[in-house]
Amino acid sequence: MNAAIRPISLTTPFPVGAVNAFLLREDPVTLVDVGPKLPDVWEGLADGLRKAGCEWRDIEFVVVTHPHVDHHGLLPRVLEASGATALVHPDAERRVLTPRLAAESDAMYFEPFLTASGVPEEIRALIAEHQRLLQEYVDGVDEVKTVEIGARLELGGREWRVLDTPGHSSGHLSLFDEEEGDLIAGDHLLPHISSNALLEAPRHPGGERARSLIVYMEALKMVAALPVKTVYPGHGEVFTGAAELVERRLRGYERRCSQLLGWLGERPHTVFELVRRMFPRLSRGNWFLAVSEIVGHLDVLQAQGQVGIEERRGLWYYRVGPGREVRSAAQSG
Repeated sequence: MNAAIRPISLTTPFPVGAVNAFLLREDPVTLVDVGPKLPDVWEGLADGLRKAGCEWRDIEFVVVTHPHVDHHGLLPRVLEASGATALVHPDAERRVLTPRLAAESDAMYFEPFLTASGVPEEIRALIAEHQRLLQEYVDGVDEVKTVEIGARLELGGREWRVLDTPGHSSGHLSLFDEEEGDLIAGDHLLPHISSNALLEAPRHPGGERARSLIVYMEALKMVAALPVKTVYPGHGEVFTGAAELVERRLRGYERRCSQLLGWLGERPHTVFELVRRMFPRLSRGNWFLAVSEIVGHLDVLQAQGQVGIEERRGLWYYRVGPGREVRSAAQSG
């Protein structure tokens, strides 16, 4: 691990556990990610800076790897304390500036999407409530600076290339030091768990929704082809062996696709029926993660031409073969 990159572990109230911020200690001093909006997280971040011999006013830039509340919730307070400039992926700008408006737009999209996916009303209500509660851990900011994908930035006394690493979230960036082989990866690549390729609403009403798992797999392959030596992840310990880990993740997706294809060979299923078969015991906060997991793998199978979708009485059924095309959020958003 490079001594110039200082990890700061911050507690979160989420099942994933602690989130990592990273302090790049050389000029221009840079902080990557800041944790959720909670008093103890603020104290933990301040304590981490003190132990590194850094004061708030020393920080010139704050990089947000992606617009999830456990990574940018404290951003307004950090910017106020430091006077730093926030750097974000262009596709993350809206969610960092106005997270609640973005969440409201998502909710409007997902209600009919989940209904057609066969998700019962009580589960849809739990998902909506969970998504609403997440907004308690984040505030928007007045201004950010978007960074160009592929740009080389001088941060922490080193040159970093900005990588586009979508899938877990649109607007997810990673920083790669080509000389040292260091990758600050956010949640793109984690050592102990596979990052969920989360469903997202289309960026524009009536537009295409991203096929999150498909774009995530492509971004994983891109990272695996780079000369990465050390990965600094958003959760978990710093690790090596990025290419081998990516290969394991991809094999896992292949196995899950095969399992789903076997079930669809028995009979057509809704998304929710597949969720219940794949995850028979889910806790309250995991329903949306599970739906995202199933839809992502179905997207992969559709792109391969192995499954199709048809509509029956307002519900979408996935089946082996092409099926009948339906003009719906499952297809176009």
